[in-house]
Amino acid sequence: MRFHSSLALVGLSLLVLGLAGCQSSADKSTASFKNSSAKSSSYHAPKPDAAVSGSSSTKKEAQTYRPKTAQTKSPHYVKSGKLKTAGQYTYDKVGTKLQLDQVKHPRTTIKRGPLTYKVTTVRILKNTAKTAAAKRMAAQALNLASIKSPYYTIQVKFTITNRSKQDLTTDGIKTLRLSQNRQLNAAGQLSDASAGKTIPARGHLTTFATGLASEKKQPTFKTVKIAFAGAYADNKQVVSPTGWLKLSL
Repeated sequence: MRFHSSLALVGLSLLVLGLAGCQSSADKSTASFKNSSAKSSSYHAPKPDAAVSGSSSTKKEAQTYRPKTAQTKSPHYVKSGKLKTAGQYTYDKVGTKLQLDQVKHPRTTIKRGPLTYKVTTVRILKNTAKTAAAKRMAAQALNLASIKSPYYTIQVKFTITNRSKQDLTTDGIKTLRLSQNRQLNAAGQLSDASAGKTIPARGHLTTFATGLASEKKQPTFKTVKIAFAGAYADNKQVVSPTGWLKLSL
């Protein structure tokens, strides 16, 4: 089954994942950010608005970062909770400033068999490493010798509705295409919280995936395309992958 074969991937759990710019060394990396020992049925992506999650090799560095008072005086600062409007920012626990650059709510749907996929939110986040540990941990999770700050990430939130009478296990996103030459997937630096999750009969699953859009420079793409992988029941594929769903930013 495809979602089992996609699990043996090298890397650390990281919310901000994907491919870097066309000229960067990230293009040469094929690292994923699921733990190589984790099964997709038990894999949990880090929460939104957190740049790096702790791992056994980085817990000593993953101390709580406390921004200075001057860094929190802006009305755009969000101490806790999700970033909802462009310009809002917060800090993760190792010293990464996450600022919402763009947000759209397309509510676009695509159907395949008994499944309906509805994309509800697309966000672009600007991530600025404020500490050496933040850069080091991000580079390690991205399988890079170093990472250029700031770096931008794209997050897609979506809901999968199962109209059938049986539980179905999704293999998540097949491909997130940022441009003709830039595609993110499970083997190409995409963190997908939906992979391996089961959608109950007559039920739904609301989840998200995140990829690294670019380093240093703000992304210039105005549209992205997303294709979802198949779904399974009793170790058999019962829903085939979807075609492309176009999303505007």
